[in-house]
Amino acid sequence: MEIERKFLVTDINSLELSKYHHKTIVQDYLYVDEFTAIRKRKIIDNNINKYTYTIKTAKVGISVNEIEKDITKDEYNNLSLNPIYNTIEKERYLIPFDKYNIELDIFKGIYKGIIFAEIEFPSEALAFESKLPNWFGPELSSKVTNSQMAISSVNEIIDLLNID
Repeated sequence: MEIERKFLVTDINSLELSKYHHKTIVQDYLYVDEFTAIRKRKIIDNNINKYTYTIKTAKVGISVNEIEKDITKDEYNNLSLNPIYNTIEKERYLIPFDKYNIELDIFKGIYKGIIFAEIEFPSEALAFESKLPNWFGPELSSKVTNSQMAISSVNEIIDLLNID
């Protein structure tokens, strides 16, 4: 079970990103419907490539069932892209905060300029009790998902985020 809150970030000028670990993520969705999202992901971390296959189901609020498995490069390459879905590309920075890590995603490609911050929590109660950084913008937890970005036009996502 993944319990995560997501926020729009509009200004990262006060963050010294160079002091945080980061990795490049390219993810392609193989199947998406209202209950399930299946994706493959390539993670480039210190010039080392890692590949994963993930199934997310039964999203309710900020909780979702998640099954993730490391796969080989060959397995990754053999999972055909679905041409109707957008590829999601982002730089992910891991920023320690309190006893959690913020995953700051700076999108590239078609969603260049969009920035999200996500925090994963051990329970929903802690997710809503925890203090959050003051640089977080509006909450997006139940509003926008990466799988939704994969199946939507850029303009649809911009409208959902209420940004210009």
